Amino acid sequence: MDCGRMGKRAWLLSASVVFVLTGIAAPAAGEGDIGAPPKVSWSPEEPKQGEVLHIWVDALEGQSVEAGELLSKPLHFSPSAGKPGRWDALFGIDMAQKPGEYKGSIQVQQPLGPFGEKVTFSIRIRPESFGEERFTIPDKSKVHLSKESLARVKKEKAEISSLWSAEASEKLWEGPFLTPVEGRPGSAFGLRRWINGERRSSHSGMDVKAPEGRPVAAANRGRVALVGDFFFAGKAVFLDHGAGIYTMYFHLSEIQVEQGQVVHKGEVVGLVGMTGRATGPHLHWGVRLGGARVDPASLIGRTEADF
Repeated sequence: MDCGRMGKRAWLLSASVVFVLTGIAAPAAGEGDIGAPPKVSWSPEEPKQGEVLHIWVDALEGQSVEAGELLSKPLHFSPSAGKPGRWDALFGIDMAQKPGEYKGSIQVQQPLGPFGEKVTFSIRIRPESFGEERFTIPDKSKVHLSKESLARVKKEKAEISSLWSAEASEKLWEGPFLTPVEGRPGSAFGLRRWINGERRSSHSGMDVKAPEGRPVAAANRGRVALVGDFFFAGKAVFLDHGAGIYTMYFHLSEIQVEQGQVVHKGEVVGLVGMTGRATGPHLHWGVRLGGARVDPASLIGRTEADF
């Protein structure tokens, strides 16, 4: 008996077992490196506070992206339409996120065997220089709240916050997002606000000045998650676009959709107004992505190639 040949066969068998247990399938001759980790890319390369981050994975044949995580929040991937092997996710960098370098991870299912593989990556977040805004609201009851108003605001805040903490629904949005209304630029996203000489919360959306009664359109396909008349936001509509993306439309003069209704991109959801705490007719358009407050401009700036 050839002991040397037997030893060599035993070594090869042992090596193949280790290969499977690590979750990477060994390629057969002529198949190439099927078990190699997929390529992870993102744009912008160094996102700023308040930006939308696009992450995509170029997987090899048979691989699928199961899940991911960044900043202790989930990444929701979906197969890219018309781009075989690519998986896309949009992620929100909150306006108050501390700048620095952060590690993320993606769980990839390999084509052979039940084992997955964890792929890690590192992203640097840069600071954004948000400006300042000072203005006066004549109605002081909208600035210094009564006991009753405070109780109302607290209740409304809890109702709205429950949207961000809910489990993300299936993706409903399709392609690039639209600007909901035509008009002149108003208060920009992220401005540090001083109202009647007192420091208040930073502006978490973008304002578009437009005549009262002008139609406001859904920025993308989605489900009406919440409608109501709120102390600060006035008559408002919240759309759930799935995969953690919400858009909101504040200070409307009229709401033209109902809760639970599915609306299509460009469909009218309400009319421009100045309800709630507003100094003139305009639309406050806000975006939440994975609960993060992000600049709507960084969402609508995406092209068809991103999706």
